[in-house]
Amino acid sequence: MADYQTPARVLVTGVAGNLGRKVVEALASAPWCTSIIGVDWVEQNVEFSPQAAQRFQWVKADLTQADGAWTELLGNVDAVIHLAAIHSTPDATWEQALASYGMTLNVLQAAATHGVRRFVFASSNHAMGAYKDQPLAGTIGPGKLTAELPPAPGTRWNNGTEDVYSLAYGTSKAMGERLCNAVGAVSKANGGKLSIVSLRIGWALPDENDPNDINYSGTAGTPVPTELPDEASRVALRWFRNMWLSNGDLRRLFLCSVTADPARWPAPAIVVNGVSNNQGMDWGLETGRELLGYEPQDDLYGLIQQPQ
Repeated sequence: MADYQTPARVLVTGVAGNLGRKVVEALASAPWCTSIIGVDWVEQNVEFSPQAAQRFQWVKADLTQADGAWTELLGNVDAVIHLAAIHSTPDATWEQALASYGMTLNVLQAAATHGVRRFVFASSNHAMGAYKDQPLAGTIGPGKLTAELPPAPGTRWNNGTEDVYSLAYGTSKAMGERLCNAVGAVSKANGGKLSIVSLRIGWALPDENDPNDINYSGTAGTPVPTELPDEASRVALRWFRNMWLSNGDLRRLFLCSVTADPARWPAPAIVVNGVSNNQGMDWGLETGRELLGYEPQDDLYGLIQQPQ
């Protein structure tokens, strides 16, 4: 994979979502990105900046259809950023998670078939959610939750009303990573140029993405009380805060995921933690720094106003 050329034409799936809108604007800010195709299963319902609109095309498509007309789009792009999911929140059912995995399979297969050079898969911190609690929590510490550790899908917490377990959602992401690894290996064995980055994306809230809005319930917008109700809530609040990904770092993460030269990678497909540089967090950033050049600049604990 020597002589890697920066992709100029990028396709983004799930473009109507929170991440999709932010990724399009990030790409539009990069001088090397000449065109952006946004794919979603709804009609365009998002207004982009004039800078993005100049090079952006919205395409309505159903990615669950493996042989859909949308596959022809892949012949006209250099890179794919795959964000789309049937249900993009951690409370997805097994049926929804399986359908999301099917979409990942369809898009990745089309990318490999049509000669795409870079595929970026939006995985999730929920692929490692079991590290939040014992016994796995006892095996990690600051910076020790690296991308190289075995996946342990599913985060458990109480949202203030009921217990939540993201096992289905986290499993679909962990299996998506394995699929990426397999397709990357096959591409290399057959002389292909496809390289793949799976990003274990942290918590990027909509719009301004204010870290003060993060709370132990796993939702945004409710102020965190001065006194947390129990130890489990304290653990959940720390876990959710530590996975915060700022808007600025989100931009840096996705741009370097598209542009990084894979020549020094240990394999054609890699996995990277996608969080900000939050002080004292368990998530390790060294793999992203070394393989992508990802240098997050923001620290939640320098910005929050509420008790830690």
